[in-house]
Amino acid sequence: MASIQLRCTCWRRPHEILTTIGSHTGVQTVLHGVSESTGQKLGRLIEAAHEFANFMKHADKDPAAVLDKFTETDADPILFVACHDFSRIAKGQPVELQVYEAWWFAITYARVTDAPLRAQSMIRSCISHFPGIRRADRAKRLALGLKAIEEAQLDEGLIMEIEREVKLPVGDL
Repeated sequence: MASIQLRCTCWRRPHEILTTIGSHTGVQTVLHGVSESTGQKLGRLIEAAHEFANFMKHADKDPAAVLDKFTETDADPILFVACHDFSRIAKGQPVELQVYEAWWFAITYARVTDAPLRAQSMIRSCISHFPGIRRADRAKRLALGLKAIEEAQLDEGLIMEIEREVKLPVGDL
């Protein structure tokens, strides 16, 4: 089997990298799932997911350009998908990614009953790890997330093995 090393290459659009690795290894990423469930082409979904990343990546081409549609909260689902897909590909996550996913679930649905039924129990559990998060403003939510990361880093039970080498089927390189 051929192999490649996982590296943190934020400027190289993590969604695209993880989705490509998923395609080659048979791992279904979030965008693969969306493509299958909606019938939309995977390439188009990747393109849409990278609208903001492409703007930032190519900022040197038009340094006076302004991205006025992007808010801090627009980054939340993008980071969630990257964290979740990393977990699927690497079969584990650093503590910080685990906490981020829980934080995201705790704030994403205005009402837990709006979430898919199979996820509601897990979302309630996530909310319980961030007391007051549902009523908090953005700054307080971020502070609760940071506090949870700091506490979680002390919990050895949250340390996961992470596959740092992705094995591709022979002929895929």
